Amino acid sequence: MAEQKGRVRRLLDSIGNPFRRRRTPEPQMPLWTTGIQEPVLVQGITIPALYAVANENLILRTVISTLQQEIFRRGYYWEKVFHKKCSDCDEEYQHDAETCNECGSEELVTPDQSQLVYPKWLIEQRNSMEQSFMDVLREIEYDLNITDDAFMILVKEYYIDPETNEVQFYRVKEIIRGDPIFMRIIADKRGVRGGRFRICPVHRDEVHSYSEEEKHCQTCGQDLQDVHHVNTAGSGKTQYYLDGEVIHVSKYQPSKLYGRSPVSTLWRQAMTLTAMDNYMYTAYSKRRIPRGILSVTTDNLESMKSFFKSTDEKLERDPHYIPKIGIESTTGRGGINWIKLMDSLEEMQYIPARDEMRQRIASFYGVSNVFMMDTGKSGGLNNEGMQILVTNRAVEFGHKVYTEHLFPRIMEEMDVTDWKLTLYPNEEEDEVTRLRRDEMEVNIAQRMMMLGFTPQLVEDAERDVRFRYSQPDPAAGPPGGGMPPGGGMPMGGGMPMGGGMPGMQMGGGMGTPGALPGRNISPQGAAQMARQAQAGVANPGGEGAGLRNRGPASPQNRTSMGAGSPTSSVQQRGTPPGPVQQASQDILNARQIRGA
Repeated sequence: MAEQKGRVRRLLDSIGNPFRRRRTPEPQMPLWTTGIQEPVLVQGITIPALYAVANENLILRTVISTLQQEIFRRGYYWEKVFHKKCSDCDEEYQHDAETCNECGSEELVTPDQSQLVYPKWLIEQRNSMEQSFMDVLREIEYDLNITDDAFMILVKEYYIDPETNEVQFYRVKEIIRGDPIFMRIIADKRGVRGGRFRICPVHRDEVHSYSEEEKHCQTCGQDLQDVHHVNTAGSGKTQYYLDGEVIHVSKYQPSKLYGRSPVSTLWRQAMTLTAMDNYMYTAYSKRRIPRGILSVTTDNLESMKSFFKSTDEKLERDPHYIPKIGIESTTGRGGINWIKLMDSLEEMQYIPARDEMRQRIASFYGVSNVFMMDTGKSGGLNNEGMQILVTNRAVEFGHKVYTEHLFPRIMEEMDVTDWKLTLYPNEEEDEVTRLRRDEMEVNIAQRMMMLGFTPQLVEDAERDVRFRYSQPDPAAGPPGGGMPPGGGMPMGGGMPMGGGMPGMQMGGGMGTPGALPGRNISPQGAAQMARQAQAGVANPGGEGAGLRNRGPASPQNRTSMGAGSPTSSVQQRGTPPGPVQQASQDILNARQIRGA
């Protein structure tokens, strides 16, 4: 497929063509030699040994499996890289735009839907091992948590012109996982990929060294390409991979070549837990380690040997057999003594020691106790909410390996530039929280309208409500605009005003927080507001519970003044009761028993 150059790359090529180029020398690495690079073995621990311990140790496998399940629990989705893009300067916009702000061009394009036809089809297919795309990703995550090195192989199919014998284009046929036990990186002394072997993309049996002068395939005449990765487990035949055919990623400690295995760091803790499990298995199944020695003082040693021999035979058939023994004293000094050789589990602090090592392993990966079905300890910093938050951050860190490194490189090999593959967040967002955020966004839009800005709903806002604001037109007059007389504009609470108030500005409605009438109020409007205030008209929606249509509220009765206050602090609302109402209230008070 043709290489797509960006704006900056085209600019640099156009500037540097007439000149000669010299670069700063890159540092040499004396520990590396050009060719196949071997991963660093910490304490002589081989990669198969790391996998063996991770599969055998219960705690370590539980932590890795939990982290693996949480990362891919909700799957993946396709997301637009931009909403509008300038075809001249490649400036991207996440909202609707008519012209480019950088170059002024009106040639703005939207993401190309045709780029997703083949990638969607490929990801939904199964590879030759009957694995789905998510199965391959789970294997990649498993390799990252054990060796910190993962290799994804993109099996490409090259299409060759029969007349010229040149590769015209290729397609990614399937996606499989490369085993870190056998996959190796080919690099030079600087750590740069390649620099040792060259092969033909069609005839890969012929491997040429960089020292050879041959640069073309002797069979088809193709240009020899640099080898970046190699598989040493090709059934006695090494397999070579070109640039773009293998994607290598590291998670915990990326470097120029290989990562650093987390299991090698936790090797002693994992081996100690394995030894503790073996001890428990041996103690409860075969009982090879005696807990102590039984010392018997007797004058008839042969009789004691024959007795214990028969007792051991019965214990082998029935572990719950209780032996009976009788001692005949001849000298009066016989006895049995117990000499303890092994402490009990409580005395050995078995459970606290196991919990400590389990905490060390789980804390390295960021997996909390609540995800390991351990909810015995809660309260303080050990509450479930904090534990879920800690694990969610570890899952978010794991997502970045795919969304920022692995997926973009896969899309690059498929020439997908307008879309990106993304993993869903681990925890679903609370619906109430999302609605509250949308409500706040709408309130901000109302206040921006009061200032004269024009809000426009962003179409590509996914589930959230988002607005884009345009500058007010100076020729349109003061912000907010005036309400025409007699217009009957409905107020914030939904109550229409019949005649309207001339000159009164209604920004966001009286029921909206922060929406206040304008300052330019005509004398007629001020007089009308004064008459309404004298008549006792309540503020519509003032209590946030709709409009009050039951008349004025009854005032509260108080028999004494407020404590420490010279005047009463009760807010009186409405007009004083009339004579009839006062008489009715006195009759009701007289019927009540004193003290009730």
